[in-house]
Formats: sequence, structure tokens, C-alpha cells
Amino acid sequence: MSDLEARVRVLEDRLEIIDLIAGYGPSVDSGDDAAVAELWTEDGEYTFGAASRDATTLMGAEVGALVNLPGHRRYMGNGCGHVLTTPRVSIDGDEALAFNHSLLVLYDGQRWVIERASSNRWELERIEGRWRVRRRVNALLDGAPAAFGLFRP
Repeated sequence: MSDLEARVRVLEDRLEIIDLIAGYGPSVDSGDDAAVAELWTEDGEYTFGAASRDATTLMGAEVGALVNLPGHRRYMGNGCGHVLTTPRVSIDGDEALAFNHSLLVLYDGQRWVIERASSNRWELERIEGRWRVRRRVNALLDGAPAAFGLFRP
């Protein structure tokens, strides 16, 4: 029975991680800073634009506040969607890695256009029985080798 329990736990962990990552898009698109912050550990970090000179890293409570950045508010005001693909997940005890693509879709007044496509590396940890993001790195898929490198364990 312990083998079956272990297999079920891995499946439950995998689903929880997928649900956590899937919750990012709706949380940022609705401007829900508390929901975004809840995805991360208290000292978690999020680096976006990692393969560029303009990389930005937010730490702790700043991560949730990203929905209040002027650029993000403009996106919301015009219409946007942060669309994340189903991640590839690997779990090692209370730590996990996940890799996926994300698209930012913007409404230009007549139609929706893909503004950017990015690679994502998610480092997660189980804290008090719940999975949280310890670190997320996002890089534009603009041909830079570093962006493709995020997909490697």
C-alpha cells in the first residue's frame, strides 16, 4: 500500500503545482495582488526579462504588487491575457522544478495580438504542506540563448 500512497502523493503534488502555475494568469489579469503574492513564498523572487539588460527582479511582497506597475495597469486597461502553457514538472521531495511557455496577448482595439512569448523556470517548495514559488525566472524568447537555457534542469 505504501507504493500506491507514494504514487498518489506524486500525482497530487503535480496537480497542485500545475494549478498554482495556472492561477498566475487569472490573478495578474484581474489585478489581484493578494492572489499573486499568495503563489510565492514570503521571500520568493520573480525575475522577468532575464535575458535582457532590462531584467527586473521583485522580491517578497513586491511580487504581488507587480499588478500595480503602470505598464501592467495599461495592459489591463486595454485588455490583456497572460496565457501559460501546461508546465513540465519534476519533483524531488519538498522541492520541484517546472518549465513552461507564457504568452502575453494584448487587445489593440480591433483584435488580440501576441505581444511576447517567454520561457519560464519555476523553482517551488512545499511549505507547511502547500506548494509555493520560491523563484520564477522569465525570459523573452527572442533568440537569446539564455532564454532557451531556462528550459534545462
